[in-house]
Amino acid sequence: MISVSRVLADDAVAVGLWDEQQAELRVMYDDDDTFARYIDPGTVYSSLLAREQNGDPVATAMLQWPEYELPAGSIEAKRLYVRPEHRRRGYSRVMMGALEAAAARSGATSIALETGTEQRAAIALYEAIGYREIEPYGQYSEDVRSACFAKELPTRVLVLNGSIGAGKTTSAAAVFDALEARSSRVAFIDGDFLSLAKPNPSDDPYNQRLLFANLAALAPVYRSRGIGLMVIARVVEDPDDRARYAEAFKSEAGPADVSIVRVDAPRDVREARLAAREPEGRWRDWALARTGELDESLDALDLDDAVVSSDGRTREDVAEDVLAGAGWA
Repeated sequence: MISVSRVLADDAVAVGLWDEQQAELRVMYDDDDTFARYIDPGTVYSSLLAREQNGDPVATAMLQWPEYELPAGSIEAKRLYVRPEHRRRGYSRVMMGALEAAAARSGATSIALETGTEQRAAIALYEAIGYREIEPYGQYSEDVRSACFAKELPTRVLVLNGSIGAGKTTSAAAVFDALEARSSRVAFIDGDFLSLAKPNPSDDPYNQRLLFANLAALAPVYRSRGIGLMVIARVVEDPDDRARYAEAFKSEAGPADVSIVRVDAPRDVREARLAAREPEGRWRDWALARTGELDESLDALDLDDAVVSSDGRTREDVAEDVLAGAGWA
């Protein structure tokens, strides 16, 4: 049994294991120079270290935003290493799973990696977990000993649900800011703007079909820019909407991974917010009536992965709770 944790990019224990790996590769390839490559800590997105229950370090792995040309949204896995005495226990597969989870949080749309032609066990592992061989890239492009692989990652969609006045759009914008601060590849869409059209069909009063048609048209554009995280503010009143979001953002990696988090506030707080932001007249009257009706509907449907209060809290605190509730923290 091992535990995997994130460490600083220049963590001394992890760097020590990297040195062990490089020494092993120099012997394997009878090369004293090629494998002594410096990694700039500033380019490291996530460095992982695995320890046994007694605390002994046994494995490392790392994700780095590439310093050379790869498709937009690619992140590179490097320094996967398990100490020889701990091999054949499935630890490499565990480390790759942890890397892919970290890559998903980064908003990457694919993972690229390089290994050597003599590292047969590594090649077999990558092929077994869905990686395909690609042309050698960057510093490996002229090295006949290099074998490069890549794997597409599903787009992840976070829908912020909530009644009118609960703060879902403000919170979605704060989530976007929080993810940007983490160097994630992320985009924010206000779903109401994509469905704002008149006249609306009598059997689709809130233009849901228009929303999902627009999202399906936009999804490949974001994907082509290497954006793997989509934050969307929109009411979710239909149990089938989760599957519709997954389908709209489907890619070569499969349907999107969808999380729904509801932002909530007491009715009097929602009504005060609406009275402050909406001009007097038909729209304000509609919103004040709709916020209570919608709140009851959302309670009954219970479609959310988590519910987060926005009452009396900073937008930053709400955003962090939303990310935790979605499993994106």
